[in-house]
Amino acid sequence: MKARVVIATAIGFVASVAVGFGMDGILNLGACEAAGSCQPSIGVVMAAFIGGLMVASIAIAAGGGLRVAGALVTALVAGAVAAAVAGNELGWLLGAIFLVVGLGVVALVAYTQRMTRQVGAKLMHTVFAGTQHTLAGPGQPAVGTVLSVSDTGATLNDDPLARLRLRVEPADGSAAFEAVATKLVSRLAPPRPGDRFTVEYDPADPTRLAVLEALAPEPRQDNLVDQLSRLAELHRSGALTQSEYDAAKTRLLGPDTSPWRNGSSDRPS
Repeated sequence: MKARVVIATAIGFVASVAVGFGMDGILNLGACEAAGSCQPSIGVVMAAFIGGLMVASIAIAAGGGLRVAGALVTALVAGAVAAAVAGNELGWLLGAIFLVVGLGVVALVAYTQRMTRQVGAKLMHTVFAGTQHTLAGPGQPAVGTVLSVSDTGATLNDDPLARLRLRVEPADGSAAFEAVATKLVSRLAPPRPGDRFTVEYDPADPTRLAVLEALAPEPRQDNLVDQLSRLAELHRSGALTQSEYDAAKTRLLGPDTSPWRNGSSDRPS
C-alpha cells in the first residue's frame, strides 16, 4: 500500500472519531444546557463535528476511499446511538438515518472507484493503441520468445506497461518472424529475455498480434557431445573412476543391445 494511502487512511480514521464525538455532543447539548453542565463546550463540539467531516471527506478523496467512508459512517451511527443510550431518543432515529444514508455513500464511493479503474484502463488502451499494431479478434496461435524488454514509462495500478520485442514461431510451422508488442506486466515478476508467451497474430499482417499467457520455461538440454567431453575430462583428471565413467556414459547413450557387445564371438568380421 502506498504511503499516501496509509497517511490518508490514518487521518481519515482520526477525523471519523472526531465526527462521532461531535455527533454525541450535539445531541446531548439540550440536556447539558438545561443542567448547566456542558462539558465540553458547544464550540468544541461543533468544531469536532464540522472539522471532522471536512477532513474525513478530504481523506476519502486523497486515497482513504472505502476504508475512511466506512469509518465515517460507523462513527456517525455510534455517536447517535451513544446519545440515544444516554436518554436522547432522537439518537435512535438519527442513527438509523445515518446508517441507511451512509451505506448509500459507501456504495457510491465503491462505484466511483470501479468506474475510475475502468476509465483508466480504457485511457491506457487509447493512449498506447497508436504505439503498436493490435490484434482485433481471434488470430493464429504461435509462441513468442522475448528477445528484449523495454519500459514505456507508463503504469496501471503500479504495474508497468512493457514493450516486448519477440521472436514469433507460428504453430503451423511457417517461418518465424520478429514483432514488437506492449503488454501490462507484473512489477514483481517482469518478463526477461528468453521467456515465452502464447501469442495470436493476424496472418494477413503478422505485426498485429496479442501477447497472452506466459509459458513454463523449457528444460535446459545440453549438447550430447559437450556432456561426453565433460565426462571424459573428469575421467582423465581422476575425478571419475572407470566404472563411474562407464555408468555415466551408458546413462547418456543408453545401453548397448547389439549382439556382439563385449567382444562376442558372434560379432561379424
